[in-house]
Amino acid sequence: MVVGPSRQIDPSKCALSQPAIGRPSVLAVRIVRIDTGEVVLVNACIDGVGPFPFVIDSGSSFSVIDKQLARRFHLHQVGAPQQAAGIACSATVVPEQVSSWSVSGLALRPQVVFSASLPDLEPNQPLAGVIGSDLLSRFGSVRIDYQKQTVSLGAAESESPTANGVVRGPTSTLTPAQFMKDIRAEAELTVVARQGGVVAYAPIKFDGSTTQLFVVDTGAAVSNISSPLARALHLANAHRSVEFSAAFGCPVNLSEVKSGHWTVGSASLRPQLVATLPASGLQIAGILGSDVLSHFGVVVIDYRAARILFES
Repeated sequence: MVVGPSRQIDPSKCALSQPAIGRPSVLAVRIVRIDTGEVVLVNACIDGVGPFPFVIDSGSSFSVIDKQLARRFHLHQVGAPQQAAGIACSATVVPEQVSSWSVSGLALRPQVVFSASLPDLEPNQPLAGVIGSDLLSRFGSVRIDYQKQTVSLGAAESESPTANGVVRGPTSTLTPAQFMKDIRAEAELTVVARQGGVVAYAPIKFDGSTTQLFVVDTGAAVSNISSPLARALHLANAHRSVEFSAAFGCPVNLSEVKSGHWTVGSASLRPQLVATLPASGLQIAGILGSDVLSHFGVVVIDYRAARILFES
């Protein structure tokens, strides 16, 4: 992937700003329509150079940078290459240290990211990297406003978590008061930290079935359900399929089923078509994607309180 022509690089857009004391940082983002969902893009800068388009992807346990960009800035490899699983395939990723970077004018702590070959989101929409839940969770909570095209961060960035563990919400931690305005529904989360990566799962029920844990995935344009689970729940076949480029650029064609009535916590979800996950790839119950999340207008993912909040 070529990360944009040089005429798109504007150093003035990499100037750092100082957030007001006691107030959450608010990042200007860009909402891009992909398939049936809306993904969130933020401008990222490395060594004061950029900006480059990164997607805010709560479904990615680690942050990722395109390998050509990693080479351009001579990032230092800090470990052996690893295999990372996507929806339809796996890919080799390399842990590398990024020392000086920022998003939307907010300086970020140095951290390890993974370099990999990233696909374009769509024609003429390059993707330079991914801001994953490993980084998002260090701000405690994030508020995504799909209408105003902003992302607010609940606290100052903390150190990277070092302990593995599972947190089942809600915890006693309070969600920032500014994020509670106009909240209409919520659900507890199960937050899993493992080897530096973080994943948040939300409780999904289909027409009164037992609870299933779906990955909360702001970077997925299409919600998904595992094929065995769809069969066990007897979800009706929609007799159609959806084709898109999954993680790491793997083209995939997925059949669709009808969700019927389904819920996430206290929020009822609109009946819609849900794509079925292939047998290979990620072994999860499903993915709650941006096609669902963006309908709420505002979504708050609180990693410390282990809950997700919806405005409407």
